[in-house]
Amino acid sequence: MRRFKLEEKEFSEINITPFTDVVLVLLIIFMITSPFLITGSYKVKLPQSTNSETEMNKGVEVYLSDKNEITVNNKTITYQELSWYMQNEFASKGTKDVIIKADKNIRYGAFIQLLDALKKAGAVKLLIATTKIESTSP
Repeated sequence: MRRFKLEEKEFSEINITPFTDVVLVLLIIFMITSPFLITGSYKVKLPQSTNSETEMNKGVEVYLSDKNEITVNNKTITYQELSWYMQNEFASKGTKDVIIKADKNIRYGAFIQLLDALKKAGAVKLLIATTKIESTSP
């Protein structure tokens, strides 16, 4: 009886084509989802200002939508819960600075009501977020 021995070859190269495919798919996924992570998912149209400055200070971000809904840390809260919730946020962040991102179409009275509630909660510095108007003149 004869035994045949098949010649075995060792692979000295790694096929990187599947690896490259996976990396490119992940890159595309991250490129598509990253703008949503940065801007947030809140439908707030900020007012425009020519004197808008970039504030590097990280405080607690409070969103006020045109439907008078308050959102802090992806949680919609009421005016009654705001004081307690903000005190917890101040303790966890270590700062009493608040960045207010209010929609440009809200009523003036709703904005003042939010400012009063934040002051009662212990906010020290209130920052109002705006978008900068791009000037066209040289």
